[in-house]
Amino acid sequence: MASSQSAVSRPGSPVRSVTRAQVMLGASYVVAICILAASAYGLLADEPYRDLPEATVFAAQGQDVVSLLVAGGLVFLALPARLTPTRLLAWLGLLAYVVYSYAIYLIGVPMNQVFLVYVVLESVAGAALLAGLWRLASMCWPTTASTRLSRGTGWMLIVVAVLFAGLWLSTLLPYAFGGSPPEPEGVGGAPYPVFVLDLVVVLPAIAAVGVMLLRGHRLGPPLAVVALIKIVTLFVALWAGPAYALATDGPVDLGPDAGPTLLLLVVSSWLVTRWWRALTKESS
Repeated sequence: MASSQSAVSRPGSPVRSVTRAQVMLGASYVVAICILAASAYGLLADEPYRDLPEATVFAAQGQDVVSLLVAGGLVFLALPARLTPTRLLAWLGLLAYVVYSYAIYLIGVPMNQVFLVYVVLESVAGAALLAGLWRLASMCWPTTASTRLSRGTGWMLIVVAVLFAGLWLSTLLPYAFGGSPPEPEGVGGAPYPVFVLDLVVVLPAIAAVGVMLLRGHRLGPPLAVVALIKIVTLFVALWAGPAYALATDGPVDLGPDAGPTLLLLVVSSWLVTRWWRALTKESS
């Protein structure tokens, strides 16, 4: 997502700034406009999420509010002609949230009038995220001086992956051996999209980043920041649903992951600040 003139002064020197390609800003505008359209529909239409439980509708609308803030953040982060490394990582973390969230909208809610908006949004955000990660891999990142921070974050990410995999499997395995259907289910009895995305993509990726940190891989720190920002943004959005329901006298339905997500939100927010300071200091 940046031109070949990105500032890596010599092999082995920490990157200090990245030349922002015009396509990066263009992708941010497209994603932001699509989020604005999708969120406005979700918040203002009569039945944007038909056939879903009322508590799920409130959760989706709370997430729509957070997504509007993310849309503004994406454009703001991509505006400068040259980006600091941490600014690029924040942009990628917000994109990861968008890709994950709207994948659920695509496969986890009944088709509505903005389905094609979801398609464009997911396609552009997904392409921008992959291009940005490709660019990230070619950059020279500093190695944080804090072994404790690297190892602590690495173990935390691995534990999170194992914890949530175990949580989902505790619901799915009994059904595989003849038990009752899992809760929650997707629309029409389809697999719950969070089960699919977490078990197939997200949790293995988070565990892999944790292993990279423990092994001292040069891409461990930047990928950890991207993962942590995605976690923080996602769980803020998840808790925005109950907050929105309380503010509008709607039903509040907290699942078995409510406690772990709240704890993880606090821990991840703290780790983001620690990594932000470490990377900012070492690339300055």
